[in-house]
Amino acid sequence: MQVDEQADKQVGMATEIGNIAGDAQSKPARDQTSPMKNALQPKQSNKFLLPAIALALAALGISIWFVLGRFSSNPAPTATSTNVAGSKDQPKAISALGRLEPQGEVIKVASPSALGTSRIVKMMIKEGDVVKQGQVIAILDSYDTSVAALLQAQSQAQESDRNLAKVRAGAKSGDIVAQEGNVLSAAANIKSLEANAARIKAELEIAERDYNRFLQVYKEGAISQTVLDTYRLKVDTLQGQLLQAQQQVQQAQFQLRQSQGQLSSVQEVRPIDVQYAEAQLQTAIVNVKKAEVALDLAQVRAPIDGQVLKINSKVGEIVSQTGGVIEIGNTSQMYVVAEIYETDIGKIKVGQKATIESEAFEGEITGKVDRIGLRIAKNDVLGTDPAAKTDVRIIEVKIKLDESTKVSGLTNLQVRVKVEV
Repeated sequence: MQVDEQADKQVGMATEIGNIAGDAQSKPARDQTSPMKNALQPKQSNKFLLPAIALALAALGISIWFVLGRFSSNPAPTATSTNVAGSKDQPKAISALGRLEPQGEVIKVASPSALGTSRIVKMMIKEGDVVKQGQVIAILDSYDTSVAALLQAQSQAQESDRNLAKVRAGAKSGDIVAQEGNVLSAAANIKSLEANAARIKAELEIAERDYNRFLQVYKEGAISQTVLDTYRLKVDTLQGQLLQAQQQVQQAQFQLRQSQGQLSSVQEVRPIDVQYAEAQLQTAIVNVKKAEVALDLAQVRAPIDGQVLKINSKVGEIVSQTGGVIEIGNTSQMYVVAEIYETDIGKIKVGQKATIESEAFEGEITGKVDRIGLRIAKNDVLGTDPAAKTDVRIIEVKIKLDESTKVSGLTNLQVRVKVEV
């Protein structure tokens, strides 16, 4: 637009000069009515005519040179992408604006807390630090409580594990030996009581024979009633002693059976006891895992290997819901997101070479088309030309840089891209 206006001005100036020269040339023709006057001024008219014509031609030539020179120059790209016609030595290319971003884009690391109201008590990194995946970058206010809960759960799990081992092993060997001794003692006691009962029974049989013999003698009148009563008393006494001895044997036999049952109980491991102990252990293990999850939620970890680009939340602040804790990106491999016109996207292929330029770094950086977007969008990267289009339909094309060291610290930098087609 400006070029056309300047060209029109130059042409206008040349036209005015030509008109002046024409007027100078036409004056002698108008003065032919005065032959005497024309005869006196022929040299004066020729004196002004030739310089005017020369000046007009010079001005016209300068105007044509200026216009052609401005139109033949290559202006800086002002649109999102433009076709650049190549010469024999230079291949054809599509120019576009783009921006730098790390591999995998910039990630905003949010708080792991489900409620999103956690407060940062300690920041473990600073801007520019290189971190590894899983590395702790911030500690939240629930950390101390979570540590205590985990220690308690681990202690309960250890106790449940020991109890299960105890149930599976059964009673102590000392308890088993002691119970076996009780069984042997009860058996020996039975034998002793049975022997005593047998002795009393033998004595009773003798006393009964004596009583029967003296009873016959008493009937014959050979002995008195007193003597007979003495033998009768002895029989009754032995009968009582025998009954008592038999009861003692029965009681000893019952004690033996009890001791044997206790021995079996001590030696036996009941399946139901094992199952109960196992269930207690499983519950304790689940509690440990829950405590571990709670502790992990009290820490903010890096999701990828990369570099900390920006810290959005400071110590003492509640984690930002929009910006997260930090912004991180894998700056070891940088990409350029070029915005290509939808009309040019058919010429872009994966693997094509590209060059990137910017005033922020010296020289050029080369790369290759790595991925072509799948949807049409509006351009985000705008040039400095106020006459450039600001609402165009583009497709984002990602270009993988061959060398990222030079621009690893320039995320979101606007660059100029040329893709060889």
